[in-house]
Order: sequence, then C-alpha cells, then structure tokens
Amino acid sequence: GDKFYDANIIFLLRNPRWAIPSYQTMRHELQYSTSWEQSYSRRPNTYTKRPDIPEWIRWRDRQFRRQLRMWGWMIDFYMNNGLRRTLDDGRQIIDWHCKPNKEIINSCFPKTIVTYEKLNSKNTLIGEAEAQRLADAMIEGREDLLPIAEKEDWRCAYDETILKRATEPQWDGTNRDVVGPPGDQKNFTWFQLQDIKTELERLITNYTNVTLGWDVDPIANQLVFSLADYLTEIDYEISITPPYTWPPTSTPSDSPSSLPTPSPTFKPT
Repeated sequence: GDKFYDANIIFLLRNPRWAIPSYQTMRHELQYSTSWEQSYSRRPNTYTKRPDIPEWIRWRDRQFRRQLRMWGWMIDFYMNNGLRRTLDDGRQIIDWHCKPNKEIINSCFPKTIVTYEKLNSKNTLIGEAEAQRLADAMIEGREDLLPIAEKEDWRCAYDETILKRATEPQWDGTNRDVVGPPGDQKNFTWFQLQDIKTELERLITNYTNVTLGWDVDPIANQLVFSLADYLTEIDYEISITPPYTWPPTSTPSDSPSSLPTPSPTFKPT
C-alpha cells in the first residue's frame, strides 16, 4: 500500500564464505524443497541440524559458482536500485517492482547496510550498536508510521533477544551446533576461495569507482568497508589452505558456471 511506497530498504550483508554454507544448511533442513508449499510445511525442521560433510561437498561442488554469482548480483541489485541480470546470459534489466512508474516503492536503494557478523557478534557492545543502526534506519522519516519502543528501551530489547538463545531451541542457528558437524568444517577448496576473492575484488573495485561517483556515496563506503574485512578473512584462509585440491566439475544440471562480469554498474540517479 501507500506505506510500503516510502519504505526504507535495509540491506543485510554476510561474508559469502559463511553465507553460502549457511544457505546449504537451510536447504538441507527444508529437504531441498522446490515449492513454497513444501518449504512452509517443513518449517519445523529449520534451525535444528547441519548436514554431514559429504553432503555439503556434493552440493558445494555443484552449486558453488551459481551461489557466488547470485550473492554478488544481490549486492548489485540493491546498490543499483533494482538492477537484475538474467541467469542465461547475464542481460541487465530493472526489476519491475523498482521501476518509478509502477509506484510500488519509491526506491530499492538501501538506507543503510547492516552486517550479519556485527549483528550476531559475541561482543554484545558491537551487536547492540549494529542493532541500533538497524532501528535508526527503520524509523528514519517514518516515526509516525511505525510502532516502536522508546529509544531508551532499545538496549533492553536487544539483551532480551540475545537471551532467547538459551530458552528457544530454534531461535537462531545455535541448536545446529548440537546436531551435525560444526559450521567451520564446511570448507571450500583453494580454487573456490580464489573465486570468492575475485568476486570481492570486483565489488570493491566497482563501488569505489571515482568516475561513477561511488567513492563519495556513503552507502557504497559502508559496503566497501565490510567487503574489505571479508577480503582480509579470505586472504588468510587462502594462505592456510593447500592449493592441491582439484576445482569442482560441472554436471549437466548445473547453471552456467561463468562468474559475474567485471564491468562496473552505474550509480542510480
């Protein structure tokens, strides 16, 4: 409705090194559903267990390039106000919902970028600060439209949310540490880590582009700051990963394995 037209977009970002394995865990819990109905009926399985490592490796080697490409394209989508690419040839289009003449939403460009790593940090001071940034972005310009607690109560709300981990078994991924292997055992090959590094460098190069004006855009600066942290993590993991494992092979059912084009995307006007 009219209230959604003025919605503030908040983009939640996570390092692909961990976002892709986490997505595979959710797909496993949903038994690799292929429809909304199947996913909905399998909701009780979510946040309960991780698959074994052989299953992860099989899925990873079939899906890696597609998932990495989609992760990067998701960033391009929001940073370019609804830019989409077709899966077959990478052709660029503007999402129907984000077109100004459709009057569905004023802008798909994010008001702010929140990182999963900070929001879920074991350091509650970092998590609380990120949660406050999230709340600030939610209510900016919409104070009269959103029912929200008084600002002095935000810290209490954050603390109570964190405490739910101890009382609610499916509150977050904590229960997965009890059933199934630890999350840090879901690794990538040296070649795959190199591909992740290449995609991070593509995005950093694009969203610091002086000619396109990204270097002075505050949201792009937020994005690049987080991507640089991810790149540091990937560089370290590359340095301790033996480079003798073979790259994954394609299967007939895989989507095209080409990575995103390095050509820059234009800042939305």
